[in-house]
Amino acid sequence: MRKAVLLVLVVVLAVSAIAVVGCGGGGTDSAAVSAVQASMTKVTAAIKDMTAKGVAGTLTVKDIKSTRDTLKPEVQSIIDNGKKIKGADTSAVQKAWTDLDTAVTGLSDSATLQEAGALLFSKVAPLTAALDAIGKLVTPAS
Repeated sequence: MRKAVLLVLVVVLAVSAIAVVGCGGGGTDSAAVSAVQASMTKVTAAIKDMTAKGVAGTLTVKDIKSTRDTLKPEVQSIIDNGKKIKGADTSAVQKAWTDLDTAVTGLSDSATLQEAGALLFSKVAPLTAALDAIGKLVTPAS
């Protein structure tokens, strides 16, 4: 009887271990993954919109600052929830966001599209790279 109970316990522990590994390894919170995915969708849409306005030549400093303000809570959500996702480098996102926020804040309201574009190119690229790294952790394999 004792051997049967031990065998059942070993099987239960083995199944539990497999379930944890199958869920992305211990330390990853599924609610955090969902929150990051939702925020990433919003960030991606906002950056696409801003890029489209830039290509069309209709992007203004006001648009850039408004987009920054819209993105702030989404990026913060990615940082906060990313801390609950195993392997997520939230410090890279935080640094890239701080650099972008500081640059946009310093952008003169009378800046030309060319000046604004140069700023965005140099500051958005590190942010998108850091976000892409976290995005790979939360995107289901296809």
